[in-house]
Amino acid sequence: MRLMPARAALSALAALGAFPAMPAAADAVSYSGHIGSLPVIVELTTSGGITPQVGRYAYRSKGVDIPLHLSVHAGGLRIMEESACTEALCRTAGGDLVTEAPIGAEWTLPGAVGDKRLRGTWRALPNGRTLQIDLQLRARRAEGDGSRDPFEALTGSAPDPAADDTADPVVSTAERPYDFLRMEIAFDRGPELPFGDGVIRMDTDPRNGLDYPVIVSLAGADPAPLNAYLAQQRLQAEAPAFACAATAYLGFGWSGSPSDGSDGFDGNWSVRPEHLTSRLMGFAESGSYFCAGAYPDNFTRDHLVDAVTGRPIDADRLLAGWNGDAAGPDLSAYVNARRDRSDSQREADCGLDDLVRTHLGVYFRQHSLVFTLKDLPHAIFACTDDLLEIPLSQARPLLTDAGAAYFAAFD
Repeated sequence: MRLMPARAALSALAALGAFPAMPAAADAVSYSGHIGSLPVIVELTTSGGITPQVGRYAYRSKGVDIPLHLSVHAGGLRIMEESACTEALCRTAGGDLVTEAPIGAEWTLPGAVGDKRLRGTWRALPNGRTLQIDLQLRARRAEGDGSRDPFEALTGSAPDPAADDTADPVVSTAERPYDFLRMEIAFDRGPELPFGDGVIRMDTDPRNGLDYPVIVSLAGADPAPLNAYLAQQRLQAEAPAFACAATAYLGFGWSGSPSDGSDGFDGNWSVRPEHLTSRLMGFAESGSYFCAGAYPDNFTRDHLVDAVTGRPIDADRLLAGWNGDAAGPDLSAYVNARRDRSDSQREADCGLDDLVRTHLGVYFRQHSLVFTLKDLPHAIFACTDDLLEIPLSQARPLLTDAGAAYFAAFD
């Protein structure tokens, strides 16, 4: 069964551009270093006039953001670090959310945000245990114009892995330096397995158990462009897990929901390679994500990538008979005439003929082209399914010339 297509990706952070000149704008400055002996990454905002200075940091071993509140003094920076919420810490006696976050530690850093090196002390509250902080500047980006909640402006709004978007975003370290720093860890390497025209390894992030493919070798092509795409796509796929875990803190949206502080996936996550040649790679992300809200977001997102350029491709655009964002009437009629209609109850309940006309999608297996349903709303989610599989050897009439060029069988 194909589930609802999704962007398993982080909601966009504030766009990178020239450093802002308006008084209310601010920069976000990224550091890496240590608190005591523990490796950390840190992102702090500059003043920006009226924008409150905030920040976030994560221990590399966990990857989960902890909110920071900055104040600037003559001697440097004083930073208050939030404690994770509990009902006792983050609700009043009347059951309302507190207005000030509980504080678990204080940082004292001589210097200013943007200095190449920041050194100081971390002090636990209330017991006073201290550790040394040593941070090195890594990058800076434009953070925003001060018009949103400062923590939302810093991190972007909460990501939704089932958000409907037909285009894979391609991100860079310049756009999201802190998030790329988060991924600078050693993954647990899986076994090397032959697949298609290459060898694939599924590497697991030990912090949350989410895995992603790496191309070990690829006959007739350099796997580097594909691996660069897979690395930035992993970043976006894992972002919802880190964002949901950060809701353990008031600054990042703690509400007392059972999902607060979880990874949102609860083990319901998989990545499946579907197609691999020296010209093209296809794979699917599937899962169920719940981080508060009315119901879980169930999703499958099919990715198609040019193996030479490492750029994503919209599979629909490889087929003839596609009109903009929807299949043309001839293509819809082709699928409706050939698909299995043996389940009469499902036909009646779902109105599959109409869904084929309005929600047809396509993806590629190693030796076949598969028509499926996509973008179905939650109310008819159970109607999602594969509809028709065509051997690639018989699919040439369905492909554009540009589409056929991705398959050696049609050379």
